[in-house]
Amino acid sequence: MTNPLLVYFIVAAIIIIGFLGNLFFRKTGWPEILFLIAIGILIGPVLNIFSKEEFLPVLPIISTFTLLMILFRGGMDLNLFEALSGSFRALFQASAYFTIGMIGIAFFLYFVMGWEWIDSFLLGSIISQTGAVVIVPMAKRLGVRTETAALLSIEATVTSIFNIVFFFAFLETHLGGILDLAEALAFITAKFSVGIVIGAIMGILWLRVLFFFKKEELICIVTVGYILISYVVSETLRGSGALTALALGIIVGNGEEISRTLRISPATPSFSEVKTYLARFQGEISFMLRTFFFVLLGLMFDLSESSLFVALSYGIPIVGILLVIRFLVTSSSTWRSPIASDKRIITGMCALGLTPALLSFIPLQYNLPNAYLYTLIVANIIILTNIITSISTLKCRRRNSAQ
Repeated sequence: MTNPLLVYFIVAAIIIIGFLGNLFFRKTGWPEILFLIAIGILIGPVLNIFSKEEFLPVLPIISTFTLLMILFRGGMDLNLFEALSGSFRALFQASAYFTIGMIGIAFFLYFVMGWEWIDSFLLGSIISQTGAVVIVPMAKRLGVRTETAALLSIEATVTSIFNIVFFFAFLETHLGGILDLAEALAFITAKFSVGIVIGAIMGILWLRVLFFFKKEELICIVTVGYILISYVVSETLRGSGALTALALGIIVGNGEEISRTLRISPATPSFSEVKTYLARFQGEISFMLRTFFFVLLGLMFDLSESSLFVALSYGIPIVGILLVIRFLVTSSSTWRSPIASDKRIITGMCALGLTPALLSFIPLQYNLPNAYLYTLIVANIIILTNIITSISTLKCRRRNSAQ
């Protein structure tokens, strides 16, 4: 049995090291993700302080909570009116990269690796993204055009949302044993529609609460409780709790514009202040959760030669496929645009983030085929893509400093 004092010490150390890793990123440009995974490998496979079996019983609860926080924060960060009106290139970049990347990976897994179609698309939906936790901070400090930074930020936010939505669509189909395409689409559409409608209703109701209690000190933590209640309501009514959290985040994040449109209540400076505090509070929660999951991803890494060979035999071809697709999509999305000269740096900004790390654990909970491979493959691809992104940003900085 693990010593509780040792557990507390390790948890405290992980949080502190995560903070120091964030500082190191700001100084050097290398993502803290690589350091957190390395810590997990050190306390797991290398020193054997913890084993992955110790975390599996609590994984479903923690992973669900983390998903809800990610989706709510992603919804808050998504400027709905701006995305719908003036960011066609960014939305095209995100949609095309995710869709073509997912299909390309699925084809590779099915025709080359011999996986089943549903498992191939399941893994493809996890990997086809760029991580907001890595890309957004890097885009802000790169010194590239404002339009380029905006495209990268919107792409990272939208693809992370696509990851979760499509992953759960394929997972529901897999667990339900639905083989007929029409039946699967009807099932997914009904579940997602219920989730979105409940999220929109709960979001509008919560806007009224936020306007009324905007000066209360504990409104941020109460919002977390409200997210959990919304999830429970949605799942009880056979909706998608994940999409409910996303819709709730979008409503709250775009509260001022939605309130004016629906004439709920006039926007006030104090409400903007509440939204700022709420975003900061969500950011601190996300920091703790992503630190835990990246360390856990390293802890579950297998250092045996056979496992590393398997990981690289998947990881290198998949990263190659994604880079080719990313270059082609970026060339199309930036065509005849002022940011066309930045297409190489946009292509290089391919790092995966928290969402794939989190989703890679879920197949273990359901004992899906190849479940043990998901974390191994995803961890390998996260490491490779973060290294590529770091090198790409370093080259970009050198180029900018030379000009």
